[in-house]
Amino acid sequence: MQSAAALSTHPIASHATGDVIADILDLGRPSPDLAIVFATSAFSGASEDILGAIDVLLNPKKLLFVSSSGVIGAGSEVDGNAALSLWSYWSETLEDDVAFVGLDEGLAGVDYLSTRQLATAQTVIVLADPSVPMVTQTIDSLCELRTNKVISGGLLSGSNGTPAIQDSTGRSFGCVAVAFQTTAAEAMLAHGSAPLAGPMTITSSTGAMVCELDGAPALDVAYEVLHQADLEDRGSAAQNLALAVLDPETVMIIDVHEVLGADRETGALAVAASLPQGTIVAFHRKDSPGSISGLNEAFVGSRSSGALIFTCSLLDPEADNEGVSDLGSLTESLGTASYAGVHVSTVIGTGSSGPGLSAAPLSAVIFGRRHH
Repeated sequence: MQSAAALSTHPIASHATGDVIADILDLGRPSPDLAIVFATSAFSGASEDILGAIDVLLNPKKLLFVSSSGVIGAGSEVDGNAALSLWSYWSETLEDDVAFVGLDEGLAGVDYLSTRQLATAQTVIVLADPSVPMVTQTIDSLCELRTNKVISGGLLSGSNGTPAIQDSTGRSFGCVAVAFQTTAAEAMLAHGSAPLAGPMTITSSTGAMVCELDGAPALDVAYEVLHQADLEDRGSAAQNLALAVLDPETVMIIDVHEVLGADRETGALAVAASLPQGTIVAFHRKDSPGSISGLNEAFVGSRSSGALIFTCSLLDPEADNEGVSDLGSLTESLGTASYAGVHVSTVIGTGSSGPGLSAAPLSAVIFGRRHH
């Protein structure tokens, strides 16, 4: 597959739309199989005009408009200010590779064919207005349907207006799934934490109590990890201590769970999850909200064909001060500027307990990389 992203910060909707269309047309490619317009709330009222212009000039087979509080596109991030981000996708396999499935009435309101599309698709992106009744239950049911398969997205966030989702036919969604039938991707979460020590193996645990790490009392190991931290960071590390669950083959982070306390008598650590014996973990320091540590490390890998990113936190805090921020370091990690996305209130992704709504600050789908 191929993808391309364009972004405009022109404050007039018609001019911004023209800017992003021109950038895609300049590539000289045929009509895309899918185009997703991510808009800040300033352009919510112009959705029909924006969709109409893109439909006529780019003629994508599928077209979706999504508005939220902030957007990402073409290596930049915009928070609050007027902006349009256009992500275009070309499939290399089937003519009808992408389907939109409305989930406003939950999975029970979806016909058999659409349910099968959701179950068998290689990749599914879910976007939803958090005010839609029973939306969390709908997402939970969809994630159960897609256990061990790629799923990502989020509950949209609104500023100066409610989130909006609409396609080129004028149909509005409270919750929609974008199903890619044949295009495989890697789904990942970034957890907003920085490594302190590890990897190590849980050699004894009881429920949410981690008793031993590499055969030593877990509390003793934690003390040693904190002792080795820089003195000025030691207090912060102790207050924000967490255990990251690692994939035993790739040693990549699957999930991060806070350390809630300790039992001095037994030397066990209380963790915000049940971690069985044999789990590979590392000590991490959780960052404060609004910061995503280790973001570039999380994204690094083989060259991608593009990505869709859903984040609860600013990828670059400078966007909060300046309105627009350059994500050059992220572009280096992904190996492409063909990524786009939107700010959300809660992300959807796959952690150690399976897919679902997550406390992680960022979820992404990276195309051109296989899910592992």
